[in-house]
Amino acid sequence: MAGVTPRQIYQALINAGASTTQAIGIMANMIAESGLNPEAVGDQGTSFGLVQQHGGQYSTLVTGNPPADMNAQVKVVARNGGFAAADGANGAQAAGNFSARYERCTTCQPGQSSYNQRVANAAVVAGWVSSGKWPTSVGSATAAAAGGGSTSNSSDPTCAWGFSGSLVVTSVNICIVKKTTLRHLVGGLVMVAGGSVVLVGAIILAASAFNKSGAQRAVTQAVSVVPGGQVLKQAARRAPARVTPRPKSRAAESPQPAT
Repeated sequence: MAGVTPRQIYQALINAGASTTQAIGIMANMIAESGLNPEAVGDQGTSFGLVQQHGGQYSTLVTGNPPADMNAQVKVVARNGGFAAADGANGAQAAGNFSARYERCTTCQPGQSSYNQRVANAAVVAGWVSSGKWPTSVGSATAAAAGGGSTSNSSDPTCAWGFSGSLVVTSVNICIVKKTTLRHLVGGLVMVAGGSVVLVGAIILAASAFNKSGAQRAVTQAVSVVPGGQVLKQAARRAPARVTPRPKSRAAESPQPAT
């Protein structure tokens, strides 16, 4: 059975009584919770549907009929106070308020990672609403919400590269690379690059200090002495020559006999 499109989810929210701002904020959370998949089941089989309603009592919200399940799930959100929780002056505020008040996940409070992601998702949904250019599938919708920095089509918000979709009668959600793994890899590469820069800097500083200390000149002189004794020869040439007086001849020393 065919799934639902992002535009159909938005229209279901409006038909159930949500304002445009509320619908944008709630859909921004749905992207993070389920990838806009009404058949999503998470938290080890304890959370269900578009907003991942938690608890076994909500298991009947996922029946394998996406359009019917979507409408039933939207009605539950409205009945549980979800529309009121998504109040705000704009879509970003509505997304943040719904995150903190309705979803209440471990990082769904202001300033935390899930909260910030949902606020960012609101800008994407608002763009669809204002332009009328809606993604044709939930897969392309979640890829667009990732801002181009992720190639994940998975409904798992912690996944950087994966796939989520339907295979005949069952839904699949495969994650190949987690976002945390990707962050650790990038962090390791940054550390290696930083270490290389530090090493090059240390070599440059050592060379500069070696040159300024005069050690370079001493080493150059020592090296020049060893192979050819050039320094000694130069010193010998600079030393003054010693003059040895010539001895007088004995003939010159003896007085000449008188004649």
